[in-house]
Order: sequence, then C-alpha cells, then structure tokens
Amino acid sequence: MKSYAMGHRFERPIEILSEIELRLGAWMEKHGLLLLRLGMGTVFFWFGALKSLGLSPAAALVANTMSWLPFPGFIHVLGIWEMAIGLCFLYKPLLHVALILLFLHMPGTFLPIVILPGKVFQAFPFVLTLEGQYIVKNLVLIAAAIVIGGKIRHRMQGLMRFAPDEFTALLHRGTWAVAKRGEKLVEQGEELNRVFFIHSGRFAVRVDGKEVAQRQGGQFVGEISFLTQATPTATVEVLEPTRYLFWDRPLLEELIEKEPTLYYAMLSSMNLDLITKLLSPPQLSLPLAER
Repeated sequence: MKSYAMGHRFERPIEILSEIELRLGAWMEKHGLLLLRLGMGTVFFWFGALKSLGLSPAAALVANTMSWLPFPGFIHVLGIWEMAIGLCFLYKPLLHVALILLFLHMPGTFLPIVILPGKVFQAFPFVLTLEGQYIVKNLVLIAAAIVIGGKIRHRMQGLMRFAPDEFTALLHRGTWAVAKRGEKLVEQGEELNRVFFIHSGRFAVRVDGKEVAQRQGGQFVGEISFLTQATPTATVEVLEPTRYLFWDRPLLEELIEKEPTLYYAMLSSMNLDLITKLLSPPQLSLPLAER
C-alpha cells in the first residue's frame, strides 16, 4: 500500500515533465529552422563586416594563408562574400544562393590546415590552437547548412501547394527522365510497375484509343494502378517533350516498410492530385476544323 502511494506521488511530476517536454519539442520543431537560419545569417554577416572594415582578429591568418594570391586586399573581398552569405540566409527566398556561396567558400577556410599547420596545431593532430578551433568550428556551420538545405521546399512542391512537407524528401528519392513526343508512359491493360510525377510537359489520356483528357505538369500518373494494384484503364501518351520523376514499385514497397512517413506523404499527395483532377475539367484537343 505504501509502495502504491509513493508511486502515485511521483506520477504527477512525471506527467508534468512529459507535458513540458512535448511543449518544448513542439516549440523547437516550429521555430528551430528559423532560428538556425537567423543565427547563420547573423554570424556570417557579422564576421564578414569585421573583415571588410579591417577589424577581424582573423585578418592576419587570412592574409598569411592567401599571400600567394597576385592581388592585395583579399580580406575585403572575403568579407563582402561572407556578408552576402549572411544576407542570403536572412532573406528566405535567397536560401539557395546562400548555400551555394557557403559551399564555395568553405573549402578555403580549411586551407590553413595545409598551408600553415603550425598556426593550427599545438600538437598534431588533436591539440588545436585558438586559430585551429576557429577553423574546425566550420564543420558545425557546414552541418547546419546541410540541415537547412534539406528543409528547403523544392520548387516542384509548389506544383502541389498543399502536399505535406515530406513530399520534398519524396522527390529526392525519385529518378529523373525525359520522354519524347509520342512516347507512352502507360499502356492500357498492361502491368505498370512504377508511379510518375510529371514536372513539365503535356500528355494525353486515352481510353480504348479515344482521347478523354489532356494534362500538364504537376500531376501524378499511374497512381491509381499503384493504389488499387490493378492494370491501367487508360493509356498516357506524351504530346511534347516532358520531364518527369518516377518511383519503381520495389522502392515504394520499401518505403512502406522502412519509411512510412514518406509513404504516407506520397499517399496524401496522390489524394490531393486525384481531387484536383476530379475538380478540373478535362482539356481535349480540338478537331482540325476548329483550330
């Protein structure tokens, strides 16, 4: 009885801690990426401004590392570059530019390890100087940039505005291909072992040889056959050069087993696509006399 009472006494604090953990986790999930982006932008702009103004404590290290360059004042160019990285991180539409500039910049930050090892290590390879710690910390910046890059909403996701965020990760798993005019992605009545997502182009949907609709980029093809595991009831023929992604059935089955979140993202995206197709009237090609 006494044991039960003590267990009951600790139950409430554990519930409170669990609730706090959930609330903190939700707050971190909601704001973490924004704070990481603002932190990266602030650090790069700040450090870059110090270099441009000749106030950076790393100026001597940069000058000695890049002394082989044929023009003076490289520290100011580097400062402007870092300020540009910072501004691009702070302005969300330019995140792609920020990542490109950062990854072009990062290899140069590790040059002192090769050119000036005496400035980087007190005792090679583990005991770093202050300058060495300044350089190695860039590994954290690289990892942070990779995290931000992995969360960028791909422009293709804009083709399906209400698809879940995991749809971007799903796009990364697809294989790119290009179809020429007249190529058939799907044959009516024949087994289909892949699902397509059309990025750009135009294609016709035909049932028993008769065109019933024309569709454009931003839509799935073959999703009904995948969901129902039945043979296609229509033929899909490309009308103009078309870029698309596809996922083979074995990959999708692997997602079901190992990464259900991505699989459910695909199902949600397919459902949204089906609703869009049902709500939008089919666009049929006009007879020659009416063109």
